[in-house]
Amino acid sequence: MPLVVALGIVGLLLGFLFFAFVHESPPPPADVAIAYERAWDLLDFSMLFDLSGTELRDGMRRDAFIAAKHQAYGEHEHGQLGATIEVDTAVTGHDTALVVTRVATPEGAVRNNVLLERRSGGWVVVGYNLRPDPAQPV
Repeated sequence: MPLVVALGIVGLLLGFLFFAFVHESPPPPADVAIAYERAWDLLDFSMLFDLSGTELRDGMRRDAFIAAKHQAYGEHEHGQLGATIEVDTAVTGHDTALVVTRVATPEGAVRNNVLLERRSGGWVVVGYNLRPDPAQPV
């Protein structure tokens, strides 16, 4: 009898864990876009790799990607511009999203189009382009 009770309790716990796992939702696309911009601000290339789809990894594995970014952007362990990052607009479809961010530093501001896709239960950045902030003087 104690074995039946123990198996029942284990079954209930496994059922609860399965339910929680299935109903866990990933961060929304706007949060992923903010994290992506913050990774650039900190020159955190490991995080940048994690948030990027294969399209933005230039066919490189993690170690090669991080080394290439360090070489391109300096050997700083972590930079930090102290940028203010805000979501300007976010449009989410079923498996794609476009988030327009505004990144401002004392030197100026830009708006970025961050294109995301839902993959493996989460959002990754698959496209990224910068454009001047029209509110800033040329």
